[in-house]
Formats: sequence, C-alpha cells, structure tokens
Amino acid sequence: MKTNWSARIPWLLFGLALSTALAVILVGFKAQALVDNRPDPYWFSAMGRSLARGEGLSAYGSLLHRRAPLYPMMIAAIYRLFGEHELLVQIAQAVLFGGTSVLAYAIGRRVYNDRTGLIAGVLCAVHPALLRYVADFHLETLFTFLLTASVLLGVRFYQKPSVGRASAFGLLCALTALTKAVAVLLLPLFVVFWWISLKRSRTAVATRAVILPVIFMVGTMSLTIAPWTARNYIVTGHLVPISTGFSDAFLRGYVFSKTEYATLRQPPYTDGENESNAMFRSICERAGVVWEKDDYETDKVLNQAAKERLLADPGAFVRKTLVGFFTFWYEMTSLKTSLAAGAMALVAWLFAVPGLRRSWTEKQPVWLLLVPIFYFNLLLAPLLALGRYSVPIVPCLSLLAAFGLDTLWTKWSTRQRQTA
Repeated sequence: MKTNWSARIPWLLFGLALSTALAVILVGFKAQALVDNRPDPYWFSAMGRSLARGEGLSAYGSLLHRRAPLYPMMIAAIYRLFGEHELLVQIAQAVLFGGTSVLAYAIGRRVYNDRTGLIAGVLCAVHPALLRYVADFHLETLFTFLLTASVLLGVRFYQKPSVGRASAFGLLCALTALTKAVAVLLLPLFVVFWWISLKRSRTAVATRAVILPVIFMVGTMSLTIAPWTARNYIVTGHLVPISTGFSDAFLRGYVFSKTEYATLRQPPYTDGENESNAMFRSICERAGVVWEKDDYETDKVLNQAAKERLLADPGAFVRKTLVGFFTFWYEMTSLKTSLAAGAMALVAWLFAVPGLRRSWTEKQPVWLLLVPIFYFNLLLAPLLALGRYSVPIVPCLSLLAAFGLDTLWTKWSTRQRQTA
C-alpha cells in the first residue's frame, strides 16, 4: 500500500515549523544579541493581562496609541483561560507560525503545483525574519498568519467564487485589519484586480454573480470591524474605524528616510525613534497640547502638521517615498540585521524572476500574490517603510521564489534528460 505523501506533507511542514519555532523560543532568542529581547517592548502582554483581569484598556490610551485590538485580545484570551504564563503566548505563536507554513503550501498547490507549495512551506518554516518574532510580544506572527490565510481564501474565492467563500474572505480580511489597521484597504484592492481579471479573461459573467459576492465580502468585513468602531466612538465621540496613526507614520517617515538612517550610519530604531518622538513633542507643544495625553487630540494635531509639511515641500515627500520603497525591505534595528533582511529579500526576488516570467507565459494568476506584496510596499513607502513591515508578506514572496526554483529545476531536469 503506497503512502499518501500529499496528505502527510502539511503535517510534516507543521512539525518542521513548530520545531524551529520552539528551538528559537526555548534557546535561540535568549542566547542571541542581534535584536532586542526585552519581554514586552510594546506593552501587548500588559494589555492582554489588563483585559484578562477585567481592567479594560483605558491605561493604554483611548485608541491604544495607534494599536489595533486583536493581538492583545488573543493574549488576554490565553491568560484568562490558562493563567498569566507568557510561555503559553509564545507557544501559541509557534502554532501560528506552523500554520503559516501550511498555508503557504496550500496556496502554492492551488496557484502553481505541489512542489512549489512544498518549497514555499519549507522556506517559511526556516525563514529567520519570520522566526525572529515568534518568541517576542510583537504582533507580526499573528498578522502574518492572518494575512496569509486571507490570501489563501482570496485564491479559493478566485478559483470558485461563491457567497460563502466571499464571506470567509471578508472575515479574514477584517481580522487582519483588526490586528494592524494598515491592511484595511487590501480587500477593496483585491476586488479591483478580480474585476480586471474577469474583464481580461473575456468570460461572460452575470452582474449578479459579481455584485452579490462583493456585497457579502464588504458586508462581512464591515460587520466584523463594526463593534470596535462603535467602541471607539463611545470612548472618543468620533468615528475611528480601527485606529489612528497615519499622520504619525507619515511624519516619522521624514525622519527614518534621512540619509543617516537609510544608509544605517545611525541606528534607526533608537536615534531615529528618539528624533521622531522629540519632533512630535515639539509639534504638540506649539499646538498647546501634550503629546499622546489624548489619542484623538494628538492625531488631529499631527494630521494638521502632516498637511502643512506636504504642502510646504512636496519634493521632500517624493524623496521620502522613493527612499521608503527600498527601506521597506531592509531597514531594521542595526546594520547586521538590516543587511541580513535586505539580502534575504534580494535573493528571494532574484529567484522569483524566472517564476514570474513563467507565470506570465502560462497565464497563472500571479496577481493574487503580487497584490499583497506591492500593496504594503507602495502604501507604506509614502508613510513609514521599515524592514519589519515587510515581514508579513514574506510567505507571498517565498511563494514567488519557490515557483522560480521549481522553474529552474524543471529546466535543469529537462536538459539532463535531453543530454542523457
């Protein structure tokens, strides 16, 4: 009886990813000195603890100081069910990391073939940029899992549109946005490219077959986000769908795109962060308010400052956008980590090139992977583009690289057979 390896591959990938994640949690993260290993640098664990104890989130700003709620809610659920053990959160993140590898495999199988899915799954299971966040209280592991799951459900919907699949896709997009608000426009962009793909295929599709799924997509996403929007309105008296922070990011981008930070002559995450914070305090002092005392008030002041900066010097905005397009792939905490992140991204894109050429020839729906990649790259370039923000699209880029590797392997195998 032949072993059904196709059925075992997801479990093997999950086991590999879980093993590497646990090794990082139990040994690697504590032993390394390349990145900051403070236990809770952004107070997410503290927020989860506060929620689990029934103390709410008021101590962390009316709008959580630009944070979205889902990650601290996940931590709170773990603490409430099993006790306040931080190791349990790390284990949960290891499970999410394993799930991301399996999701990459599933996407690869559907868009390309089994081998591409397997290569992509392995790449995700051992990728240093993904592993870096498993042991820490950063939202990247949850965000990457939900974004990759959203891509898979987008692929499923594209291959066989239905109201049920549209609703599932809308739900995952909402959860992704509730983890980090920057993802909120990904679903509308998907709808635009799906419509373009339908037009290019010249397939006769009834208007109802297009409009109804889109209504369910948008409706499910809106209804999922609505309770948090209502909470924000009750707390602030203003309509804030998820969180504030776009003007904060916009202004920080002017600092982090400076030559000394973009070229890593000075450390961005310390010197750049301190310079940004000093700038915000100065802006708020001139407006007669205290920076971050009131989230919504601070956001209004920074919105005005951002508009004035843009109108006063459009050239500086263009410059920081162009710089941000590249810093998105490499600007990390230090020269070593930045070089490593940039090198991994460059190698992935080099392997992706032959795969993209083959996708074009074979008319593969490669836009399903390119849309999330360039959505984050192009959206964050004019705002704040740091290497950390490219981590959630690593699975999508790994899939493109995996198909490139599959293409090169196929060509090499063909030549070997021809010369044999």
